[in-house]
Amino acid sequence: MDKKYNPNGLILWEGPSAVNGEPVVVIVTGLKRKSQNAKTGADMLQVFYLLQDTPPVDAVRNGSDVAICGDCKHRPHLGGKCYVKTWRAPRAVWAAYHAGRYARWDGDPAPFMGRRIRFGSYGDPACAPDECNARLDPIRAVVSGISAYTHQWDSPLGEHLRSWVMASTDNVAEYLRAKAAGWRSFRVRQANEPVEAGERVCPAAKEAPTSLTCAQCLQCNGLGVAAKRPDRVIVHH
Repeated sequence: MDKKYNPNGLILWEGPSAVNGEPVVVIVTGLKRKSQNAKTGADMLQVFYLLQDTPPVDAVRNGSDVAICGDCKHRPHLGGKCYVKTWRAPRAVWAAYHAGRYARWDGDPAPFMGRRIRFGSYGDPACAPDECNARLDPIRAVVSGISAYTHQWDSPLGEHLRSWVMASTDNVAEYLRAKAAGWRSFRVRQANEPVEAGERVCPAAKEAPTSLTCAQCLQCNGLGVAAKRPDRVIVHH
C-alpha cells in the first residue's frame, strides 16, 4: 500500500546547519490548507527551519536552537524572548516530519507557481547553507512574492542574502549599521521611539494607519525588486 502523505507540506531540504553542522530540515506548509497566521495572511506559505532530531521546545530550552537561529539575541537560551511559540506550529510541523507525514519535494516548482511564501516562519534562512538556498532558487523564481528576515545580517552567514532577505534590527544603531552594510531593514522599536526618516510603519502593525497582511504588502524581500524602497518598522509586540 502506498504511503499517505500530508499534502499540506513538503520537505524542501535536509542537511547540515551552516552554523554548526547539526542536521536540520526545511519544510514548507500551507500548500493545501490556509495558514492560521492572521498577520501574514491565510494564503501565505510558511517555511520552517527545524532541527531534525530535537523537538523545537527542547531545542529552545537546551540551546541547540543555535543551529537554526544562530546568535539571535531573542533566543531564550541567551536571555531573550522570541515571539514564536514553539509549542504551536513548529512543534506540530516537527511531529509530522518525525511521523513521516511529509513527502520530499522533487524539485518541480509547479506547486509554488504564483503563490506567496514566507521564509523563516521559524528559524533563520541564513542558518541554511548555500546548497539549500540554491535548491530553493526555483521556488523564489516562480512565486508571486516573498517575505524573509535574518538576524545574521552582521555575520558572514547572512551577508549573501541581501537580495531577498531583510535585516532584522532591534534599535537605531543596528538599523544604521545595516543600512551602511547595504541591507534593507525591518526594525522593532519601542512605542516611544520615533520612526526614522527612511522607514515606514509595517502595514500589518497594530499602529499602522492602514491594515494589510504580509501577503498583501510583500515589501519585506530585500533589495531584489527595488533597492531604494523604504525600510519597515514595527512597535515591539
